[in-house]
Amino acid sequence: MRRRTFLRASMTAVAAALTGVRLRASAPFGATAATDDKPAPPFPKGFLFGAATSAVQIEGGAKEDGKGESNWDHFARIPGMIHDGSTPDVACDSYHKWPEDVALLKRMNLSSYRFSIAWPRILPAGRGKVNQKGLDYYSRMVDALLEAGIRPLATAFHWDLPQPLEEAGGWANRETASYFADYVGILAQALGDRVRNWCLLNEPQAFTLCGYGWGIFPPGRKERGLMLKATHTANLAQGLGFRAMKARNAALRLGIAHDFVLGRPLTDSAADRAAWKRYDAFRNRWFLDPAFTGQYPEAFEGGIPASEMNLRPDDDIILKAPLDFSGINYYCEYEYWAAGGKQELLQGLNARVEKPAEQYYPQGMAEVVSRISREYRRPVEITETGRVERDVPDAEGRVKDPGRIAFLRSVLSSLGRAIADGADVRAIHYWSLLDDWEWHIGFRERIGLTYVDYEKGQKRTLKDSGAWYGEVARTGRIPAE
Repeated sequence: MRRRTFLRASMTAVAAALTGVRLRASAPFGATAATDDKPAPPFPKGFLFGAATSAVQIEGGAKEDGKGESNWDHFARIPGMIHDGSTPDVACDSYHKWPEDVALLKRMNLSSYRFSIAWPRILPAGRGKVNQKGLDYYSRMVDALLEAGIRPLATAFHWDLPQPLEEAGGWANRETASYFADYVGILAQALGDRVRNWCLLNEPQAFTLCGYGWGIFPPGRKERGLMLKATHTANLAQGLGFRAMKARNAALRLGIAHDFVLGRPLTDSAADRAAWKRYDAFRNRWFLDPAFTGQYPEAFEGGIPASEMNLRPDDDIILKAPLDFSGINYYCEYEYWAAGGKQELLQGLNARVEKPAEQYYPQGMAEVVSRISREYRRPVEITETGRVERDVPDAEGRVKDPGRIAFLRSVLSSLGRAIADGADVRAIHYWSLLDDWEWHIGFRERIGLTYVDYEKGQKRTLKDSGAWYGEVARTGRIPAE
């Protein structure tokens, strides 16, 4: 199963287990949903086309210039945790090749680059002494992006927790929220004069559910209590981090990069409607509602498990942080039907969810952005969307990937229509700029707009999809087929 499909299925299973919901995965509109024959409208003036990456997946330089060990550096060395036995020590070597990556962005006419900052490169121990060489690295890259006319969109945390903090309890330790606030305050002070747009956290449901409940991410734990504590700590971190960055620069534009799944009740029965409401509350709203309201949504039949989460009086004040935008990660796989009636669950959250073959539902992009735009009344940025293909260079070195181009055409058409219908969407970022190290899968998958030859000096080759996407970015229009 593809990494991104497996990851979302894992988060789905844990969420179903916790909320007592039976789920059936389906694509009721067909594996490739039909689109109408009308040409997609042009994108509005000022709309940003971009690409995204994360530090762990592309940087390498794992031990250079004072960088500390991350939880992923540590986890990758545990036998059996990474499918192909690889590590992120080198990845795509962007720590040295970042000028080539900036040149690729410019070649594709892209106007935004979402990248992440490695917490252990800035604070090797997670707190305490700042590693100036780490800050200098990102400062140089930011200057190059601005010189190229590319907006930097930085993610403060994309899953690489400093290993000393993981050993102190990680996200299940409430103190991590305060350490995070200190860390992002340093980022705001050092880079906020040039980086005005930030995602505080990337997919907090992934590193909390998969790290502490499902066990496929570091620290590899499978404990309901730890997982619930981790979700609350992440929300506290978001609130404290928001305040820490705004205190240093009130003009900063702060948001989240959040993964969504689509779904609906299996039937119109009261039980099935209640089941979908609970599941949606935990899977889609658990890290958004607290920021906007200070309260958790009702995801559990017995009420919020406050003691398991280590919820304290006045936490609602900390949680509430009126984010400036909502970032959405959407991969167009399949949707879920929720039904009442609890699953039979084993102690280790060994939930099972029925799932068909991977589905292709690009029209869901419009559903998601319209919903978020309506419910949270904030501008939306697509912070990730992408598709794995079996990319292989031909005899001339060209990488033809028509499947990815078809994916992009469908997704962009869906998004363009949603914007024309009133959804306030400002940008889209394809994941990923480069083929990369795909977490617990390793190097087995190819998802980038650029082919990376890991055996031949990390050579970069722009794929056909990269050239096609670059033309859309240049014109603001989807070309006719």
